[in-house]
Amino acid sequence: MAEQCFRMKGTTLTSIVLDIITFDPDEFDTQLAAKVASAPQFFTRSSLIIQLSCNIDATAFELLVTLCRKHQLQPMAVKGQVNDLRETINDLGLSDISQSKSTDSELPASGATETPEQKPAGATPEVNKTRVVSRPVRSGQQVYAQGGDLIILAPVSEGAEILADGNIHVYGTMRGRALAGVKGDTEARIFCQQMEAELISIAGRFVMQETIQTQCWKKPAQAYLEEDALLVTEMG
Repeated sequence: MAEQCFRMKGTTLTSIVLDIITFDPDEFDTQLAAKVASAPQFFTRSSLIIQLSCNIDATAFELLVTLCRKHQLQPMAVKGQVNDLRETINDLGLSDISQSKSTDSELPASGATETPEQKPAGATPEVNKTRVVSRPVRSGQQVYAQGGDLIILAPVSEGAEILADGNIHVYGTMRGRALAGVKGDTEARIFCQQMEAELISIAGRFVMQETIQTQCWKKPAQAYLEEDALLVTEMG
């Protein structure tokens, strides 16, 4: 019998959700260019889920996807008002995930995040799980701590991505992208022994490497939200 040549596994990925409220091609092109230019390291080649909150026809949708790709975003799926677009979505090599469950948190700078769902009285509290990783996180790898904190006892390489619903602790050099509170926990924090991150994000707010370099580059640092602003400060 031939050796099995592949496996299928579930995964959790961070993607940008582009919510289309109205679509005017010229305005969309201009506004998207400005948004990507504001944080090119974050947006360039990022995977994109298109949320259609308005009705557009197939021709307009093809133009929408073309403009996203023009600005080096990579649409991979569509949800929302897609009833008349299913064939076009398929022809463009995208997936229709309208029936899939997902959790979105709004990117800054405007800033509001979803209020955490209130638990009914007497409900059993969720167990806060901590994921501990003892090996280095290499470029291209993604590590996610679902439902709790992430502790990494080794370096995180450039091009890697680490995520947690709670806090992130890195006992080594932290490069790559670090995203804490990914389901909207504004109390989450990020700690590391040596800060060299490409991007830091908490509950959807983010700062890029250029900002970090002016504050606590290559030093022990923590990141947290204060009055809706993401701060990255030196520790010790």
